[in-house]
Amino acid sequence: MAKSDADATAETGVNSGSAPPRRINVAVTPDMMAAIDRVIEREGVSLTEAVRRLIGYGDVVYRAVRERDEDLLLRAADGKERQIMLV
Repeated sequence: MAKSDADATAETGVNSGSAPPRRINVAVTPDMMAAIDRVIEREGVSLTEAVRRLIGYGDVVYRAVRERDEDLLLRAADGKERQIMLV
């Protein structure tokens, strides 16, 4: 069962000493919703927390590739590698 937004806020410390979160409305594609649903199911978090996590993951990738001009490499357990590129 997914955790409530209040539980997710308490766990992540979103409101700990920072400005209150901003509310936004965003239209998402079915593929984006499927990604959100995967995080909800696999990590047992609320919709809000799943979106927060995916934004955080995306920010890590974006900063590495766009701001620091780094290569991002994914390596599978079998040793196969893939390079992440943003276009």
